[in-house]
Amino acid sequence: MVDLPAEFLERMKKLPGTDFGEFLKSYQKPAVKGLRFSWKARPDTIRKLISDWRLEKIPWADNGYFYPDDVRPGLSPYHDAGIFYIQEPSAMAVAEAAGISPDDVVLDLCAAPGGKSTRAAEIAKMLVCNEIIPSRAKILSSNIERMGIGNAIVCSAAPDRIADAFCAYFDVVIADAPCSGEGMMRKDETAIREWSVENVNTCIQRQKEILRYADRCVKDGGKLVYSTCTFEPEENEIQIVHFLEEHPEYTFLVEKTFYPHIDRGEGQFYAVLKKGAGEPVRSREDLPALIRQAEKTLLSAGIHILRSGIMAGEHMTDKKKRDIYIPSHAEVMASDFESTPFENAADLSGEQQTLSFLKGNQLSLCEESIRLKNDKDCFLGVYFDGYPLGLGKKTGGSLKNHLPKGLRRIS
Repeated sequence: MVDLPAEFLERMKKLPGTDFGEFLKSYQKPAVKGLRFSWKARPDTIRKLISDWRLEKIPWADNGYFYPDDVRPGLSPYHDAGIFYIQEPSAMAVAEAAGISPDDVVLDLCAAPGGKSTRAAEIAKMLVCNEIIPSRAKILSSNIERMGIGNAIVCSAAPDRIADAFCAYFDVVIADAPCSGEGMMRKDETAIREWSVENVNTCIQRQKEILRYADRCVKDGGKLVYSTCTFEPEENEIQIVHFLEEHPEYTFLVEKTFYPHIDRGEGQFYAVLKKGAGEPVRSREDLPALIRQAEKTLLSAGIHILRSGIMAGEHMTDKKKRDIYIPSHAEVMASDFESTPFENAADLSGEQQTLSFLKGNQLSLCEESIRLKNDKDCFLGVYFDGYPLGLGKKTGGSLKNHLPKGLRRIS
């Protein structure tokens, strides 16, 4: 059983409508795990993995599934290919509750590592996802790239600077605020060690600030989605009550707290609020124009952009003065073997061979499990079962590895 902080347990006993005994029993059980299939996943792949991994549908998440403890999805090449995103099941509810439409321009204000962002981007017209901590912003950017997302900008700045740059700009703003992390305690001992009443109070003040900046980014008629992974009422329901008292222009739409003894998840809270009475005026700009506009705004505000849309490759001149195009890793990750835009492509079907590629190794093209689009020597996209893995180069009978070193598997 998880050894929970005594003060935390005393606070949980006082929560109205919560069966404390059942709540405590839930910590005798292992953490619940989930994954969400991305836009890349073909129906045949989804059916195969549901059967092979004994997946069970998550009722509140489109394409979300529970997976059992003995399954390790992160070790599968399908994970490297961005076919699914591993995400705590109750956290999947936030992006669904946001009610994002294909016409929406969305901000994920505290976005790392990217679970909510990658889902929002699948639905929205454009997404700006921000993370204040540079190291976490790099992880966010990598996940956006792995999932093949082309309608997102990844940036790194404090929430007040984002609010200054994008005043009343977004149809939907998601603020997944830093919190005391009580919903992480069953799966992360760090959340237990770092919990304290003082930390709860610090989080409450930080969340108030984040909500204030998030509000400035929401256009009239738009929605503000606030979420945490804690059970503390002052970080959740009471935080929303105070916000509504200070912002009467908002209407409360819905809220929910996920508890581990009631819902099959670790713990999550979300609330959805609407700003103003009307509907937001939708942008008439197409996606490229929207991205250029947002880029210009961010750059003029001095905000660091890590990624914008699909990053292009580069042209180079070889020894024979021929122009050669080297695709970017992002371009490969946004394509598939059947519709690849590159001159040549290699599709791997052997799992061990694929894992060898993911470790950065060179492959021999004499293998029957490698399918080429043609026999041209050039840079090419490398795929597994038709899904993207990274960049390679065909040179005679060899497939040289150009997978970015930071993405190569160690074992």
